[in-house]
Amino acid sequence: MTPLLKVKDLSKTYFTGYRGFKRQYAEVLKPVSFELNAGETLAIVGEAGSGKSTLARILVGAEYRSGGEIFYQGQEWDKKNLKQRCRLIRMIFQDPNTSMNPRLTIGELLNEPLRFNTKLSRQERHDLVAETLRKVGLLPEHGDFYPNMISEGQKQRVAVARALMLDPKIIIADEALSALDLSVRAQILNLLLKLQRELGLAYIFVSHNLNVVRHVSDKVLVLHKGMIVESATTEELFDNPQHEYTQRLLQEQAQLNRRRG
Repeated sequence: MTPLLKVKDLSKTYFTGYRGFKRQYAEVLKPVSFELNAGETLAIVGEAGSGKSTLARILVGAEYRSGGEIFYQGQEWDKKNLKQRCRLIRMIFQDPNTSMNPRLTIGELLNEPLRFNTKLSRQERHDLVAETLRKVGLLPEHGDFYPNMISEGQKQRVAVARALMLDPKIIIADEALSALDLSVRAQILNLLLKLQRELGLAYIFVSHNLNVVRHVSDKVLVLHKGMIVESATTEELFDNPQHEYTQRLLQEQAQLNRRRG
């Protein structure tokens, strides 16, 4: 079976300046390879600076890769135009407050990607915004609200709705739950799982929270200093971690759970 997304030897280097007359580079992502199937959830875990957010930004098109290849359903990603790519992979960011224009209503925020990427009429766009708000557990009337008029949990539902607007096949959640309190986090997680069942979405979860990863993912990539140190199914990784870095991450999460518990 052809994977939905195939990433082969993806890398990223940044120019850092000169030493003498020689250009210097920092390699933040060493050649990374993985596959993602339709309806599957892949978690990417690692500490801050591991390269996981850089990888997410490259996949969604917010950053250029330095090397490697990306294939979507067996076709080279670069052969698709930018509008096609925008529709296929969407991102939910960590903090909806920084990704929402406070001067636009919720309806206007959701309408924007439709206006720039589709040929739908104004009425069709209006109807789709109302339908998507319902899908994420909000009311069509929320379209008339401004971001400062709704709760943090509702803002994250709007962020999910915005990710859904162009009917994507893959959604990348970059620490999308870390700023939420436990009860709201559980609600958003359940919403994402429900949408996955209904729409057949594939997810890439970028997270440092291994409790969430264990609950939602099918397989896990562990990144350390820009390199994959372990790749396994979720069950295998939690039951029998092979790499010492993975073992340390799991021990730290267990200690954190005990302190909270």
